[in-house]
Amino acid sequence: MTTDRNAASGTGWPFACEWAIDQVACPAFCCTRDGGVMHSNRSAQRLWGGRPHAGDVGRWDGFAALYDAEGMPLPKSISPAARAVETGRAQAPYECIAESDDGQRRRLVIHARPVAGIGGEVVGVFCSLTDISERRRLEGELDQVGANRDVFLRILAHELRNPLAPIMTVAQTMVRMATDPRIAHMAGIVERQARQLARFVTDLLDASRIERACDVPMTMRVATVGEVVTLARDAAAAPIRARGQALCIDVDAGDERVPLLCDPERLAQALGNALINASDYSDDGAPIILSARIDGALLEIGIQDRGIGAARHQLRELFVPFRKFAHHPARMPSGAGVGLAIAKSVCDAHGGMVSAHSAGPGQGMRLKFVLPVVDVAASV
Repeated sequence: MTTDRNAASGTGWPFACEWAIDQVACPAFCCTRDGGVMHSNRSAQRLWGGRPHAGDVGRWDGFAALYDAEGMPLPKSISPAARAVETGRAQAPYECIAESDDGQRRRLVIHARPVAGIGGEVVGVFCSLTDISERRRLEGELDQVGANRDVFLRILAHELRNPLAPIMTVAQTMVRMATDPRIAHMAGIVERQARQLARFVTDLLDASRIERACDVPMTMRVATVGEVVTLARDAAAAPIRARGQALCIDVDAGDERVPLLCDPERLAQALGNALINASDYSDDGAPIILSARIDGALLEIGIQDRGIGAARHQLRELFVPFRKFAHHPARMPSGAGVGLAIAKSVCDAHGGMVSAHSAGPGQGMRLKFVLPVVDVAASV
C-alpha cells in the first residue's frame, strides 16, 4: 500500500477506509476526489479482472466501460462515484451494466458515498457493488414462462369454447323436444356439464390476468349497490337453484341506492364467484347470505355460508390461483381453482380488499369484501 499512500499524500485521505474495504464481503473500492482508484478488495479485483493503477485519474472504477440499465453508454464522469464527489452526497443505488476488460458484461447496482477528510472536506468516494446479473436473468426467465403460460391458456380456452355453443344449443333443444324421459334426462346432463365446462373456460381466460390487478380490464361507470348485487345474484343463480339452496339478500333500501364508480359487471363477477364458491362447498338446501352495508367511505359486502369451512392456516390459500385444498364430500371436484383468485384481483383493481374468515372445518365460511365508495359527483 506504499504506492497508494504516496498517491494520496496531502489529500487527508482516511487510511482506515482501506482496512474496512478489505473486510467487506461484496466488491468494494475507494477513489480519490479526482477519480483515481486508491484501494480495492479482492472481490472487486476479480470482477474487474485486475487492479487499476492508482495514478489513472478519472477512472472512478476498474471497469472498461459502463452502460445504463437500458444499455446506453454511461460516461465515467457522470457515474455514481463521480456524482458523489461532485455533490458531496451519497447517491441512490444505481443499476447499470458494467463491462470488464475481457468484454464480459454484468448487471450491477452501484452504491457510492463521499468520504470526508479531517477538515470535513470531500477527499474521495467509497463504493460497493451488488451483482444482480443472476437475479435479473431468473426474473427474465420467469416473465417469459408467465407469458408463455398466458398464451397457452388463451389458446386452450379459445379452442375449448368454440364447440361449446353448439353442444349447449343441441342439448337444450333435445330437452325441449324429447318425448322419451330417459333421453331428456341424458340431454339435461349434457347441458349441465357443458355449462360447467363453459365456466371452466371462462376461468382459464381470466387466469392469465389474475396475478396483476392492473391487467384486469375495467370499464368504469356509475352503478348502484343494488345493481351490482342483482348482477351477482343472477351470476350464481343456476348452481344455487339446482342445489335447492336459499340465497338471502340482506341490503338496506338506502344502501341499495348508493352510487358507485366501478365496473359493475366485473364486480358482480367477483361476488358471483364468491357465491358459487359458497354454493359448491355447502350442502343441498343450505342457506347462503349476501349482505351489503355502507360504512362512511367504505362498502362492506359479506358472503356467509354454512359449508365445510377451513382451518386457519388454509384461509390464506383460498385466493391463490389453482390452489384447491378441499371439496364437498358429496360432490365431485369442479372448477379450475381460480374463482376466488379472480375475485381478489377484481377487488384489488377497484382499490379494495377481500378476506376470509372461518371458525374451522365444518363451521362455514365468511368472505368479506371492502371497497371504497367513490364520490361520483367529484369524479365526473
